[in-house]
Amino acid sequence: MPQLRQDLVTGRWVAIATERAKRPSSFTRAAPVATTAAAQCPFCPGHESMTPPEVMAYRPNGSASNTTGWEVRVVPNLYPAFGPAHGEVQVEPDGPYLKMDGVGIHEVLITSPAHATDISGLSNHEAELVVQAWIDRMRVHQDNPTLRYLLLINNHGKEAGASPEHPHSQLFGIPVLPPVYEEEAAGVRRYRDERRRCVYCDIVAEETSARARVIFENERFLAFAPYASRTPFEAQILPKWHSSRFESLTSAERGAFAEALQALTGRLETGLNDPPYNFFIHTSPPHLSGDVDYHWHLELLPKLAIAAGFELGSGVMINVTTPESAAEFLRGIEPRSVNRSELAPAIH
Repeated sequence: MPQLRQDLVTGRWVAIATERAKRPSSFTRAAPVATTAAAQCPFCPGHESMTPPEVMAYRPNGSASNTTGWEVRVVPNLYPAFGPAHGEVQVEPDGPYLKMDGVGIHEVLITSPAHATDISGLSNHEAELVVQAWIDRMRVHQDNPTLRYLLLINNHGKEAGASPEHPHSQLFGIPVLPPVYEEEAAGVRRYRDERRRCVYCDIVAEETSARARVIFENERFLAFAPYASRTPFEAQILPKWHSSRFESLTSAERGAFAEALQALTGRLETGLNDPPYNFFIHTSPPHLSGDVDYHWHLELLPKLAIAAGFELGSGVMINVTTPESAAEFLRGIEPRSVNRSELAPAIH
């Protein structure tokens, strides 16, 4: 019969509708249609003038700024959701409401010169460079007093809200703490008060012992389907040690994280024919000392289901595939290195 499962950190309830469950393979999409790179893609080499001037780039051969020769390139978003990030934030009344200026930062991190090669298709070295770029940009902004939170996101596929198609990530810096982080932080404190233990360490211990929801594991990271998965094939990557800030990763830890991320996205893209998905990194706010029990983590949610009236009206998601069956399916996939110039690239 159907189950209600509770997320151990946030306390959210999720309905696992086992009687409506689909086989994991039923989410496999049709094979992409062949296409060619966009001639006017602003993120492709040779088109650097089509973006705002770069704020950072890795250029192994010492090429000039805003020219070709880069491996990873970072530019301000041409249509920023927030910014600029300077001055004092003023919260003002507006009748019974409150408002403030949308100060902050919004950057685009172009993950590769290749128009159709996403993180899963990069070499290990190239994937580590992408992770390093995420860390470097977070460190640049972590002391800005205007910013209270930094959020790294990646939209993969048109249905995931992404544009243009050239692979890229985005970094947001905002003047408020997002409710999702506050919900997680409250859950960490509640669990410590009630059980005198770290909730994330208990999750790692339970998942590595049970094995039913593990997708990939290396010495430092665990990729798994959460017990209370909100959507089919939801996944998380969690560090196995206490680490509250993503930007604190060492060189060895960066490599292990890049390996886990490539293993997860590669299995998803190979097994389900490159579905749309979003992933994002939750980390401690830069201005706080950091709760020792909070583990930064990556959450990945494929766009394989639609939130309808019940979900929107109740706030309780219905997942028609068990996380155990989704994890089992992905564990059996051998990720392949896909040359997406031969396929239809996802819209990023």
